[in-house]
Amino acid sequence: MMNNSPWIAQLRFKRVCKQLESDFETDVAVVGGGIAGLATAFFILRESDKKVILLEADKIAHGATGHNAGQLVTYFERHFVELVEEFGLKLAAEGQASVESAWELLEGIMSETNIDVPLHRFTGYAGFSTLEQLFLRLDEEALRAQAGLRTHEILVADDPLILLRIPDAYAGLYKVVSRENIADLLETNATHYIALKASAKGCMNSALFCEQLAEWLEKLYPARFTLLEKTPVQHVRLTHSNAVLECQQGNVTTEKVVLCTNGFESIRISNERGLDIDGRFHECIEGTIGYMGGYISDENHPPVAISYFDPQHVSRLDPYTYLTRRPHERGLQARNLICIGGPEIGLEDKATYDRNAHPYPGEAAQTIDSFMKKNFRGYPKNVAYDFLWHGLMGYTKNGVRLIGFEPCNHHLLYNLGCNGVGLLPSIYGASRISRLIGGEILPPSMFDVRDKRCFLPD
Repeated sequence: MMNNSPWIAQLRFKRVCKQLESDFETDVAVVGGGIAGLATAFFILRESDKKVILLEADKIAHGATGHNAGQLVTYFERHFVELVEEFGLKLAAEGQASVESAWELLEGIMSETNIDVPLHRFTGYAGFSTLEQLFLRLDEEALRAQAGLRTHEILVADDPLILLRIPDAYAGLYKVVSRENIADLLETNATHYIALKASAKGCMNSALFCEQLAEWLEKLYPARFTLLEKTPVQHVRLTHSNAVLECQQGNVTTEKVVLCTNGFESIRISNERGLDIDGRFHECIEGTIGYMGGYISDENHPPVAISYFDPQHVSRLDPYTYLTRRPHERGLQARNLICIGGPEIGLEDKATYDRNAHPYPGEAAQTIDSFMKKNFRGYPKNVAYDFLWHGLMGYTKNGVRLIGFEPCNHHLLYNLGCNGVGLLPSIYGASRISRLIGGEILPPSMFDVRDKRCFLPD
């Protein structure tokens, strides 16, 4: 297969797929059936008496949610130092703390709904091979400490050529250990890694999570929740009094519409209050196709997530390789599923990505294979990949997820942009959206949608 995702392979497909058949009226329309859309629907339904319709262009969880790396992390695809420079320490720290709070939100959802998707939490590692990479992380830890955030453990190799070049200003932010200790934690035989960061990480099949959450919502809220699949939204028309979603099968009229897509769909937005939204919206999102591979190992090691920053990684825009190991969730024999990602390509603006027709390039698989042979000591000599998949990720240009009201028309809200890196920020965004729709006045956030032509009321 050109796109064989291990997460889609585990879906049960018990649900009957329903489409829009005629015009429909509701209180809130959620566009996008991934983890952001399902979590948004969950919190709105739980915290209000509003009727919610969720519209998915394909089948739920078959977009980025079903074609990701499956990791749960709380870092941004943008360095905390840069976030502080743009937003100031207070807003950046509050944004970081908000994403970290999503662990509790996720576990709360799973406890309340009895979703039985395996959720693994553990300490993960990021390995650094240059002093510049190390200094950047030490700068971040200094800012985290200053902001009152929990700091991470930084381990540095006991090598005079390294230690003598670390400024005294970083004293107390790292611990010196042997090179062997660092290599063991990174599970590598490569000798160029000089330091690592340990942080809380996890893994979960977000597609299976969405499938079970959708079934639970339909069962608990049969009178207030409507799920429609194979119903692409072509046009969002914002009026003075409501929003109208135009689909091929009919129109949905709603008081509020929440875009929970990856931000790169061909949805046209028109604002009858005058100011253009469509052009600005599509210009702020960039599409990236990420390529991943996975194989089943007969070994049964504890789950872990490791990122490898090699010497060629200079800026945040340079790809890095990441690995996640988890129990394989099929069969009677205890085994591991090893998933690796890293190669990616940018997608031209307005280009069309068809995940079923898009080829998996041979050079992507070769890049993964070559890197892992040099860096992961558990990599088989003659590996046979059971899964090769790719997914379209929509990233905002400033590296920060969009969560909140469209300032030029408050009938539209956003919970989108994979920044953060996706799963946990989606859940935090869902909680924040439900509070805004419920009428709560929230303080400014770095996730707010900004447009100098329009301003949100105080």
